[in-house]
Amino acid sequence: MSMIINVARRDFYAALSSLQNVTGKKGTIAILNNILVETKTETIVLTATDLEVGIKIEIPAEILSPGSITLPARKIFEIVRETDIDHIHVEVNENNWVTIKTDNGNYKIAGTDSEEYPSFPDFEKSMMAAVSADSIADLIEKTIFSVAQEGESQFNLTGALLEKEVRDEKNFLRVISSDGHRLTLMEREIETDVQKINLDKTTLIPRKGMQEIKKMCENEDFIEIGFDDKQAIAKTDNKILVIRLLNGDFPDYKNIIKAISKENCIEIDRISLVSALKRINLFTEDIFNTVQFNFSEEKLTLSSQNMDIGSGQEEIAIQFKGEDIKLGFNGKYFVEALQVMNSEKIKAYLSSEKSPCLIEADDDPGFMGIIMPMAI
Repeated sequence: MSMIINVARRDFYAALSSLQNVTGKKGTIAILNNILVETKTETIVLTATDLEVGIKIEIPAEILSPGSITLPARKIFEIVRETDIDHIHVEVNENNWVTIKTDNGNYKIAGTDSEEYPSFPDFEKSMMAAVSADSIADLIEKTIFSVAQEGESQFNLTGALLEKEVRDEKNFLRVISSDGHRLTLMEREIETDVQKINLDKTTLIPRKGMQEIKKMCENEDFIEIGFDDKQAIAKTDNKILVIRLLNGDFPDYKNIIKAISKENCIEIDRISLVSALKRINLFTEDIFNTVQFNFSEEKLTLSSQNMDIGSGQEEIAIQFKGEDIKLGFNGKYFVEALQVMNSEKIKAYLSSEKSPCLIEADDDPGFMGIIMPMAI
């Protein structure tokens, strides 16, 4: 007998929504556009994968007849989204045709035999460690913006480096990202014994995997994480996320940080700088968003020019005493780094026209942004 289930629309919709980013990737195997639906005793399990990221979600359901089927992920999501009833009836018929019944109508869509769906990766439950969901979400939020986009840079920069450290008998997790033009580091102390987290020398989590982990942290106090040679696993009570790790090395960020001199410290109001840069960025004329930064005693002058539109210039009061410094930076890079910070005042360290700018702040412990200058 084929699968027949009743499921709450609210639970079904939430689960299907969580799977949409993993399905429908162009150029992949056709069945990866589908989700796998399997029954258990009093629940159904929904699975989606693009062979790089896999998600499995378990939700309550009334099982009238056990079974399994794969369904077009986008279409089933759209049907459930546009339905306004409390419960949905799903029934598998001959030749894998699936009937979805609501109070007002029936819908039929073509399914696929579940045996054609890729198997979900296995992992050892013993390697999982519980970590504060807020800590993990914060680490990702403050570094993901500087992960390289696919096709823009080296493949190994399309993910972020995850590290652990025990320092002064305290446990720390650290995430580092770079696109070759900037580097961001965020470190947080956690209660979990990091020795339980099996990290390689270069554990590189792809951008898409980071996005899914961050989503998983929403409305959770803790999530379990674990790693082996090829994959990262994140788990909550009803979700399992498996991410294929990237291969390759990561830039020697520690030597990059050591090479930056902290002799010239410039203090700037963060909100004032973000606001001014957003306006000045309107007049940049290339994909590099080039903005000229002129640092002089107690004043920063920002300027940009577009031959077709016009030009912009703003002045901001700063705390700086020293020789004038004139540099070009990608204005967008500054905005993205400053927007994830919380401090009223930031500290920028500059030494020469060829040296990167380091950004940190007293009220943003563990955060560091590094931005390379540009020719002007």
